[in-house]
Amino acid sequence: MSEQFIVDWQDCDDVFPAASFVSLRMHGRGAGLYRVRSANPKEMLLSHGAISFPIGTSLEVEDVLGIVADRPMYPARVVANDRSGVRLAW
Repeated sequence: MSEQFIVDWQDCDDVFPAASFVSLRMHGRGAGLYRVRSANPKEMLLSHGAISFPIGTSLEVEDVLGIVADRPMYPARVVANDRSGVRLAW
């Protein structure tokens, strides 16, 4: 009996472990923890959470794990909210 395997390689630059998360705040109040799906120095894609933010919403991102920047808190704006998740830009 012969076995065949398919290897599926992924680019690890934008793949985060399930433990990667940020805390979102809106008007100084906590809005919850959101899992980070991808991030780069200009934007971040989050999984959907309990609150669905409309496009244009101003948020503060508390990056306690230092995923994107050395700053622990920075302002962001929702630029997309679709099936792929909530995209924030700063």
